[in-house]
Amino acid sequence: MKDYFEHFELKMVKLLSKISFLSLMIVGLVIVYFLFREVYALVLLTFQPDSGGHYYDVLKSILSFFIFFEFLTLIITSLRNKGHVSLIFLLSLGITSLIRQLLTYHEQLGGVILIAVAILLLIIGVVILKKFIFAEDKNEEHF
Repeated sequence: MKDYFEHFELKMVKLLSKISFLSLMIVGLVIVYFLFREVYALVLLTFQPDSGGHYYDVLKSILSFFIFFEFLTLIITSLRNKGHVSLIFLLSLGITSLIRQLLTYHEQLGGVILIAVAILLLIIGVVILKKFIFAEDKNEEHF
């Protein structure tokens, strides 16, 4: 009976990992679609006559492009490493997304300061990971 449950467990793990891999591929294809849609919108915006709100539309389109690009990079990294993504990579994504938020957020000084502090904390976290946690590990997976 124990062998049956172990065999069933192995089959379920294989099935769920295949479903997970397929789901990541589908999400990746959807993100590629949105990425190209954003590039198309950006090209259309560049050929429009100049208007007052045109600058913010172009900036919004560029930032959206990079958001989709980062998600696509995250999915590719996850697929290459069989579902594993390094902590430093995730922290780097957080830093870049907060920097992008900082570029567009100008309403309140307190919010800008909080975003800047969050960026600083994430950078300190990356430095601690590289210096102390992964110091002797020369494997490129962590970076």
